[in-house]
Amino acid sequence: MQQRGEDLLEAARKELRDSRPLGAAHHERASRVLPRGTTRARFWEPMPIYVKKAQGAYLTDVDGRDYCDFNLGQGALVLGHAHPAVVAALEAQLERGTHFGPPTHNRIQLAELIVESVPGADRVAFVNSGTEATMGALRIARKATGRSKVGKVEGGWHGANEFVLHSFTTLSGDAARPDANLDSLGVSSVATKNVIVLPFNDERAFDRIREARDELACVIVEPVLGGGGCLPAEPSFLEGLRAVCSEIGAVLILDEVITGYRLGPRGAAGRYGVTGDLTTLGKAAGGGLPIGVICGRGDLMDETMWPASGAPGDAVFAGGTFSGNPMTMAAGVATVGELVHHAEHYRHLEELGEGLRVGLRRALCEVGAPAFVTGVGSMVGVHFCGTMPSNERDLVTTDHVAAQLLRVYLELDGFISRGLSFLSTAHTGEDVHRLVAAYERALRRLQTEGALGA
Repeated sequence: MQQRGEDLLEAARKELRDSRPLGAAHHERASRVLPRGTTRARFWEPMPIYVKKAQGAYLTDVDGRDYCDFNLGQGALVLGHAHPAVVAALEAQLERGTHFGPPTHNRIQLAELIVESVPGADRVAFVNSGTEATMGALRIARKATGRSKVGKVEGGWHGANEFVLHSFTTLSGDAARPDANLDSLGVSSVATKNVIVLPFNDERAFDRIREARDELACVIVEPVLGGGGCLPAEPSFLEGLRAVCSEIGAVLILDEVITGYRLGPRGAAGRYGVTGDLTTLGKAAGGGLPIGVICGRGDLMDETMWPASGAPGDAVFAGGTFSGNPMTMAAGVATVGELVHHAEHYRHLEELGEGLRVGLRRALCEVGAPAFVTGVGSMVGVHFCGTMPSNERDLVTTDHVAAQLLRVYLELDGFISRGLSFLSTAHTGEDVHRLVAAYERALRRLQTEGALGA
């Protein structure tokens, strides 16, 4: 049966390559100068879509093929591609200059919007990526508490910094006391020794936090596991983390790089009613340009302030050459301002998200596919596993062959939709109906090929 699955995958990959001759030529060229042709090869097997242009909810590849895009730059484009307000803001800033060193007015504007909208945010520091944001937040927590260890949940993705690059997909140990497993080669063993991995959506995590009360600087958690499968936290789990962190004096870091400005104008914190001591943002906050944000309690954020007569070693470093870049700030102000001040966008996104989840569940049921739909708001996950998943260990039984085939068949049909899909304000109800129909066609093809439940 394994060989049957590999044969189906190879046939599907060939069909995809044959459908994109110019894209295939691009990939062959790229493979000579980039590892496997792209830095994120595993996301785009057997080859990525080489984009020519994009507008709204659609993009066109170099072969002239159109796709309805439910990936949206890994979730960054809540307003869709090339939103007029964002384009206008970028054009205006482009005429003024792209990079200076000294700050610009729009940096203040974006910081004010973030303080206005993110629960618990007194002050803001800008960096260039979600990875840098979580790295900075961990440093602030260690400095403020004088403790060294970091708590993170199994299946949580917080970027590529050393301390959190653990137990994303590599799982072992007792479910209540997971091991800290490296998710990348080359990470220092010192980092691993300072990571405590917690079960997700499991109150036994609270006991483990209490056990480490004298060593634990912080707990970092995504309110919805994004890369880990679009698995929402139970409200009681987030509330419990908030309570136990306050109890032992650890810093609670809400990683809202994905959920910030996607699940509402106040992010997941506003949706669930739980406030972090620090919050990290990215993706949507940059309006399609690279950004990372650390924000939170004033006393914690002040750890990044160098004394007037001090040196870099007298404070927590957070920043970089392009941090607060004026082009990014312009796109961020346009995007965040539009989302924070127009509640109708979120009503639209909620309707689309719920419509997609209902439609996909119906399609799975009609075909008899052994799969489950998860998600919240404009985030939707589809999982070929044995039970409705609530944590990463529930996904161990995932049928990866069926999942990969589904993605390829959807792309052949003109849709970009992965295990984790996103919606934008540019999508319509008709786009959702068309995606559900495409899922049903793909699922029936899988069924005919004997690839469902194999």
